[in-house]
Amino acid sequence: MEQPGKLSVLFVDDEPPVLAVLARLLALMSEQWRMEFAPSAPLALQRLGQSSYDVVVSDLRMPGMSGIELLIRV
Repeated sequence: MEQPGKLSVLFVDDEPPVLAVLARLLALMSEQWRMEFAPSAPLALQRLGQSSYDVVVSDLRMPGMSGIELLIRV
């Protein structure tokens, strides 16, 4: 859901432990950022079809679709 005044950030990585660490490390930013985490490029594209994001941060090496391919599509 859109939250006015907050920067919307989508993090994409095929390794759930990496996403969990990012969520913990960036928890203090939750007042300024709306953060979502996607465990694959296809899921990230699905979320991008449902909501808008100011920033997409992606792992470059993922199976199926690389982060570079994802960011080109974005």
